[in-house]
Amino acid sequence: MAIRDLLFPLLSYPDPTPTSSIQAVVDISDKMAERRCARDKNGISTDAKTRIFALVIETLIDPGLAIEGGVYIEEYLNAEAKKCAENARHLSDQFGSLIQGRRILGTCKILKNGISPSLRAILCESRLHDMTAISVAKDNDFHQTLAEQLIFESGRPVLIFPEAPQHRLDRSFENIAIAWDGSRPAARALADAMPFLRRADRVRIFSVTDDKTIDLTKGGIEIADALNADGVYTIFEEVSKHDVRDLGAFIKSYVTEHESDLLVMGAYGHSRFREFFLGGATSSILAHPPGWVMMSH
Repeated sequence: MAIRDLLFPLLSYPDPTPTSSIQAVVDISDKMAERRCARDKNGISTDAKTRIFALVIETLIDPGLAIEGGVYIEEYLNAEAKKCAENARHLSDQFGSLIQGRRILGTCKILKNGISPSLRAILCESRLHDMTAISVAKDNDFHQTLAEQLIFESGRPVLIFPEAPQHRLDRSFENIAIAWDGSRPAARALADAMPFLRRADRVRIFSVTDDKTIDLTKGGIEIADALNADGVYTIFEEVSKHDVRDLGAFIKSYVTEHESDLLVMGAYGHSRFREFFLGGATSSILAHPPGWVMMSH
């Protein structure tokens, strides 16, 4: 299945989604359309377009919070509500401006609602699109909560990326890394990423052999062989994290070392119970994504 239709939630409160994040998603969507450029029956190139549905969340400020605060708290909440509305309108205008002249069919909707209803609305909407893209601010619990809910409950792949990347995010997805552990989430992520893998110049499939007591890394070489037979240059390698205790940190260092444009991985290869108490690769990547990361569960 081709990835042609993206959901892109834009948050207006407390800080609006930055322009750089909107630009990044617009750029990769334009690249996706470029790779899918078709030809008509006469052999003439025709424009293929990627669809983006930008859902702007205008968070409603609960007036009940002002009950014990008196007039000053009420004034503050009114000011926050006004700021939120202005941010939402600005995000909508920015999105419309940035897609001009691109191979993108853009739709933008402003949703006015409280935090919890907005989360549910984003989740329901995500099931209607091929993939959801979301930027994550460093150590932002709300962003991570939203990303987790999308990964586990949307039934679709989620593309996450840092709001403030340490280096420029490549828009091409030509050099892709796949974290493979033989698990069901890893297999799902691999299948979801196939539209990108078939267009990549280089794919690296890697298995961390000293992370699990049971060998679940089998199959990586077969996947590499299949991609090579499909015309995609692919290698498979088994790697050891040695003295790096945190698997997520090791994966991020691997991606950086090989200058990968996109990391593909399954979410929560271990049980969520174990991840909650011990931490894990998924939590580490969600907290500090090294760049573009496509996750599935």
